[in-house]
Amino acid sequence: MKKMKFEILKYGIYGVIGTVVLLGIFSCNDIEQKRVLYTAVKGTDTAFLEITTYEKRFYGNYEVNYGNRSRKDTGTVEGEIVGDTLRGKFRYLSYGGNKTIKPIIFLRQGNKLKQGRGAVASYMGISYFMPDSYIDFDDSFVFDSIGIKNQK
Repeated sequence: MKKMKFEILKYGIYGVIGTVVLLGIFSCNDIEQKRVLYTAVKGTDTAFLEITTYEKRFYGNYEVNYGNRSRKDTGTVEGEIVGDTLRGKFRYLSYGGNKTIKPIIFLRQGNKLKQGRGAVASYMGISYFMPDSYIDFDDSFVFDSIGIKNQK
């Protein structure tokens, strides 16, 4: 009988310790996220970008309106942040109705993001920027920040 009480007490203590550890882990997991809204204009095309950044990752929504806004690509972006570069994927429904995934890259310069273009390859249906290829940030959208919201 004493052995049985000891076993119950032992497992009860382990349960309390486990609960305290889990609460500690989850309470330290308050990652600050920063949500930023951007807009860009290039000729007759306009783009809207809403991204949330945390640690070394980002995700959000991206929409490009072409010309008179009768055609647009709209979808989501997500990827990683390395230094001042945001590199990831744009998953979208094109104006033609096709679901497409393509690589996307931005260069952060102050409160602006410059979208880059480069040589894209595809392997087994997955598109990516060619390794060691030049990324051009000069002839594409330049996004201006129009709002920032910090959140947890």
